[in-house]
Amino acid sequence: MYLQPTITITETIDLIKDKIKTNTPFALSRFGDGEIRMLNKNSTPQHQKRSCRNWGYKYPNEVQQLYTDASSIILSAIKHSDVIGIMDDANDIAKSIYYTKEVWSINDTFLKDNGIVHELEVCDHMLSRTKEFGKPENFKDILQGRSLNIISPNTQRLESKSLSKLFDADVTFTSHPMNVNLRNREEFINSFRDIKSDVVLVGCGIQKDYVSYLKHNYGKVAIDVGAMLDAWAGIRSRPWFHKGGKQEYLVL
Repeated sequence: MYLQPTITITETIDLIKDKIKTNTPFALSRFGDGEIRMLNKNSTPQHQKRSCRNWGYKYPNEVQQLYTDASSIILSAIKHSDVIGIMDDANDIAKSIYYTKEVWSINDTFLKDNGIVHELEVCDHMLSRTKEFGKPENFKDILQGRSLNIISPNTQRLESKSLSKLFDADVTFTSHPMNVNLRNREEFINSFRDIKSDVVLVGCGIQKDYVSYLKHNYGKVAIDVGAMLDAWAGIRSRPWFHKGGKQEYLVL
């Protein structure tokens, strides 16, 4: 059986708002086709090349090591998150692509074989790109004036968007250098101790376990929001961010 959402977008947002209001540590991580390719060890050659380049491995000799290291990170994130995101086959984006469970979901037998035996709370992978969450005026309501830190490679562009004024809250930024990869990230992870904000949004690709580090070691409400931060930075990294696209409302 493949994972599918167990809680709605509305229920997930209400849960996040409650965690923020009560300052209760919380981690939400999301998994798309790229992460699932890593788990299944079946990336296309193009994806293998790009992933090796991005995450510090030599193609093609170290593809299997990349799979092993990436899978360990992804499985840890699944195991230690309070909620995980998996693409809901009923959402508009799933309907507009060639959706299959084999590409976009995870078999629960695979998880059990890897030591994840507890029942998982699952929301829609697209949570962060919904109007209810990702549209800036709606996120302001979710944040409730709490301090926010954003971890992203695009902090310079995000800083130019005056998010503190937009959210009526203290917003700080942690730049994720492009040379931080799966092999040299310890120092960067240790820098999380310097984050003083209550809430942390993360958009750092396959490094899905950052949110669980932030929750379990530093008591944060930490949410993996992925490419939503591209849109907030004004980067149209997804087809749906372009003018007339289904998620144009995210772009600042």
